[in-house]
Amino acid sequence: MAPSSLFGDLKPWPRPRVTLLLTICIAIASGASAYLSWSALTSSPIAGCGNGEWFDCGHVTSSQWSLWLGVPVSVLALGLYVTLTLGLVAGASGRFNSKVRQMGWAIVTTAALAAGITAVWFIALQLFVLEHICVYCMIAHACGLVIAVTMLVASPFQAKTMVTMSGLGFVGFAVLAVGQLFTEPPETFRIERFDSPAVPETELFEFDPPATDDEGLFEAPMIGMSIGKVTRWMAAWPGLMTSGVLVLQEGGEEKPEQRVAAVHGGTIRLAVAQWPHSGPEDAKYVFVELFDYCCSHCRHTHKAISGAKEALSGQLAVICLPVPLNSACNPTVRVTNATYNESCQLSTLAVAVWRVDSDRFSDFHNWMFEGDEIPSFAAAKAKAETIVDAEKLKTELASGVPDKYIAKHIEIYRRVGEGTIPKLMFPQTSVVGEFSSVEGLVDLIRRESK
Repeated sequence: MAPSSLFGDLKPWPRPRVTLLLTICIAIASGASAYLSWSALTSSPIAGCGNGEWFDCGHVTSSQWSLWLGVPVSVLALGLYVTLTLGLVAGASGRFNSKVRQMGWAIVTTAALAAGITAVWFIALQLFVLEHICVYCMIAHACGLVIAVTMLVASPFQAKTMVTMSGLGFVGFAVLAVGQLFTEPPETFRIERFDSPAVPETELFEFDPPATDDEGLFEAPMIGMSIGKVTRWMAAWPGLMTSGVLVLQEGGEEKPEQRVAAVHGGTIRLAVAQWPHSGPEDAKYVFVELFDYCCSHCRHTHKAISGAKEALSGQLAVICLPVPLNSACNPTVRVTNATYNESCQLSTLAVAVWRVDSDRFSDFHNWMFEGDEIPSFAAAKAKAETIVDAEKLKTELASGVPDKYIAKHIEIYRRVGEGTIPKLMFPQTSVVGEFSSVEGLVDLIRRESK
């Protein structure tokens, strides 16, 4: 028998199985929303969903559509699902009188319809505007759609009342959408700051040849200069011999003095000449970049770096350390996204190009980031063979030395906390994530680089 109503004629109360389905969906959506809220409020990376061609939570949660007037929409979603929970408790519990239960189901119905409308909105934004998908967001949206459809079918209210509640749900959605349209896009990066260590780090990570006594210097796996550069230096100073870090004349005099970049609060020091780099070794400004040639955020950041080099008129050098986000060569990666299938080969190829002729490395490095499409390994190798000597490149790739460099890059990546790339690393600061402003990057370089 239908209960007496505050809202006109009523249908029977929803059955227990409807309540169970709603409870499960609300619990799942609440969990996803709570996790996304925690990530947004603490600026923490989202686990298991990053840097993919389609599945990239960071891209979605750092967009304009992730906020409502500065408030993370995941926080609003969590509030909506808490409201649904309270309404469901009031509506489904037989301990309350009819009026309380009707109010409970009215809250559930209105909130459910609002959840369904906003779910359609956010799914459309991810598919057609952002062209990236946040898995956790999609889980919450799917639950919202199930909840909305369930209440359309099983709500105790008649059609006229349902129209009114749908209107209220749409008003809530409209307030959300308008607020998002007037929200400034958030920054796509975060800045990490480091204090200088109280005790200088002395642990060395090295391959043969043995490291020098330069305390705290992060050793390259072998002599860090390219084959071509060693030849030119030996021609200029016939008496020179090389060690892992310094170039020495007979008698032990240093010639010439090397440029060292200290990053991560001074705990990691890299000799510019020993690592793949773009720009003059004696540049006024230098920083270290960790990136992947298959990473879309790295591609956008490279455009800003190129603009900064032009703005700084040749006074900038960047130590370019490719870090493949592929479990085949990077043990910090547990699952490899299809976008990064050739990351290991592309990274190794880039190091090999630098090893063969460091002066031509910038040409290859810039070509790798041209356009919006990721070059295949076959195309990149063909291009590399037009930039440097093909036979020397083949020999270098077969030597295994570039693979040792990649292992070193990954070790640096691990020591600075893994996670999101690109990372632009300065002495006391690291910028993590996509940085697209040329002017902002120039200001940052002048302020932070030494």
